[in-house]
Amino acid sequence: MDPDGLISRISQVLQDEQRVLAAWLSGSRGRGTADAYSDVDVWLVVAADDVRDFTEDWPKLCDRITPTVLRQQVRGGPVFNAVTPEWLRFDVAIGTPEDVPSRSRSTLKPLFDRAGLTERLKPEGEPLGPDAAKVAGLTTEFLRVLGLLPVVIGRQEYVVAASGAGLLRQLLIQLMLEDVAVEDRGGVLHLDGLLPPERMRTLSGLPPIEATRSAAVEGHLACARAFLPLARELHGRCGLEWPRELEEAARRHLRTALDLELG
Repeated sequence: MDPDGLISRISQVLQDEQRVLAAWLSGSRGRGTADAYSDVDVWLVVAADDVRDFTEDWPKLCDRITPTVLRQQVRGGPVFNAVTPEWLRFDVAIGTPEDVPSRSRSTLKPLFDRAGLTERLKPEGEPLGPDAAKVAGLTTEFLRVLGLLPVVIGRQEYVVAASGAGLLRQLLIQLMLEDVAVEDRGGVLHLDGLLPPERMRTLSGLPPIEATRSAAVEGHLACARAFLPLARELHGRCGLEWPRELEEAARRHLRTALDLELG
């Protein structure tokens, strides 16, 4: 089975299920930006009273679509991930008619719509701004992990230090994505073309992650030099108070323990 065959099979099974009022391709296929490596994202709508039962029935419906080697529900909502034996990936999210007006036609491609819900979609959504809660959480976590550098260096746990450098890099990427003003940012597996060229150069220029003292120090400092100015800017735009005491304590700790300056 190829992706087109999988999409056809998903559409067929969902149309046979009368509780499904409408279904659309979402994600990169809904936006028209899919490539050969894109997964299949589907957003379907059922009546609010049917969400619980449909969610419980989804494993059986998924088995009708295709055999899978992985099928799991995403924590926190009626969203399911699945992987076929050919490693085709597909995600299914379940919504209700009340959710339709919050979505837009520019990010969805209809599979079928027996309830005429497409007319209730917005023509185009507003570009996303930075999420204040997420920006604050990323900043707090970044400073917390940064402040652990003296611990892993002091214990000579350079493998753990390399993991820390990788985590800081991921936090930096997530913060950069919060600064991308588009309607649908997609996933972190597709950064090129989403992040501006200068941000991609910053990420590409970060030191290699290696399990050595020097690599750990260089990696942590390089991430901090990129993260902190952007975090301060986004805090200002979101009307957030900067965690000054936490930052000062982290700087002081690095200076005292390792004679390091963040710049």
